Amino acid sequence: MQNTLSSEDSAELVRLWRRRQTLAPHEMGRMYGIVGAALGDCHPPELKALGEGRQELVAQFIYLKVLRLDADPEEGEEEGSGATERAAHSAPSTAFALCAYFRRYLIDCTRATSFRRKLSLGEEVSDEQLDAHLRGHRGAAGDTAGCLAEHGLSMAGVAEAARRFIAGLGEPERLLLCEGFGREAPLSGVAARHAIASYHYRAGRLGLVHRRESLPEDYGRTLLGGWIAQTLGIAIAPDNMDAIGAVFEILGAEASSS
Repeated sequence: MQNTLSSEDSAELVRLWRRRQTLAPHEMGRMYGIVGAALGDCHPPELKALGEGRQELVAQFIYLKVLRLDADPEEGEEEGSGATERAAHSAPSTAFALCAYFRRYLIDCTRATSFRRKLSLGEEVSDEQLDAHLRGHRGAAGDTAGCLAEHGLSMAGVAEAARRFIAGLGEPERLLLCEGFGREAPLSGVAARHAIASYHYRAGRLGLVHRRESLPEDYGRTLLGGWIAQTLGIAIAPDNMDAIGAVFEILGAEASSS
């Protein structure tokens, strides 16, 4: 039997939903609690088709689609009352509605195929697809060193920059990167092992989770995207996917050994 929302929780959910991009930390926690509890008995069939645990997928859904912490806060301000009216109209007030929203998100994920790492630009792809993409392009365009050389970079230079980037992260972010990306461990498992609070939020700001429909330049707002664009000088654009993929490979190797 599906969980239901009390009248108090339902009213609070709608109130918080209307201004979900301007919530205080304790309000975010409350929103997370309400939605998480409402989805407790929600098990859409699409869950079986995805390569991550249910807890991880619920956290991603809340981060990306409910709290929308990766969206630009200025977007809502620029749209004004029109955005507020749309948010109020679309705010779910029942567990059934939340489950429908969750299932819609899972359907989007299945259409984008399995997503363990979520570091591609513009769409989510699996590690295997990313590796195949890189191998295929390098067969014609050259090796990793050649991809980087086009941007005035060397493998040794990128590796040194990667070590500095990792060393400059806060402890929670460093653990998420080194274990979740470098050693390909599930982020939820890393968070549980090290008691990392709000790991989905931290992972999003770091650049380990992002919206499939995001424009390429949006990734530059994350810590990883900013490092690639500003420190390494590689523009976040589809045409630079070979070089960005080479950077990911080097970063992953450095992260796994840190």
